[in-house]
Amino acid sequence: MKVEVLYTTNTGRLRVSNEDALLISDRVVAGVSLTDPQSLSLEFQDTAKFFVADGLGGLPCGDVASRLTLEYIRDSGYEGNNLHEFFSGAVSRLKEFSEKESRCWNMATAVAGIFMSPQKTVAVNIGDCRVYLLRNGSFELLTRDHTEAFELYERGKMTLLELREHPLRNFMTSAISTDGFQELYSYELETREGDTFLICSDGFWDEIPENTMLESLQLPLSEAGNCLFTRALRGGRDNVSFIIVRVLSLQQS
Repeated sequence: MKVEVLYTTNTGRLRVSNEDALLISDRVVAGVSLTDPQSLSLEFQDTAKFFVADGLGGLPCGDVASRLTLEYIRDSGYEGNNLHEFFSGAVSRLKEFSEKESRCWNMATAVAGIFMSPQKTVAVNIGDCRVYLLRNGSFELLTRDHTEAFELYERGKMTLLELREHPLRNFMTSAISTDGFQELYSYELETREGDTFLICSDGFWDEIPENTMLESLQLPLSEAGNCLFTRALRGGRDNVSFIIVRVLSLQQS
């Protein structure tokens, strides 16, 4: 299948370092602050992986936790196997590193992304990174934030827009850490030509309302990425990271 990809990760205006990381198929992007969205085209037969990880601030080695988690996902095979078992391997990777580098004990990261094949796409998240889907003009959040505020949203106590300013929006109920993770969410759907997936950290979605995401993603991909990046950096209170994946064809050229 053929996809068009656009991605970026940036420190933002207030943070001193970037604790986010990206996985673009077989490439991990970490420890950098990009000034512009980057684009590429990919072809693959089996399963490709696109993920964003956001190391938890206030805990040690957030940048290490996000990078190690995405390196684990990149290096590990996923053929529809049990997701809890799969991501338990990421926990083991963090533990192994922390046993050698005690300064990183208790490090943790949020993560979200997709396993994509021509037949199906599996969206998954642990924490408050998100995956959205634009399909036939309809824009949908495929993941579930593991925060106390999102639980209130699910009970109808607020809208997604109101959630952005709620004091409980950063109170995490699950993340990948050296102690494991409490909850994982996944959503499986058929892959279709024209699907556009947006994978992002909370530093991105916290700055941009869903209607603006929808309007931007209906533009050509490079224009969409530039619009979203510029808008997110207007606030830039946190690290800003996102990946856009647009399905061009389910067949190989």
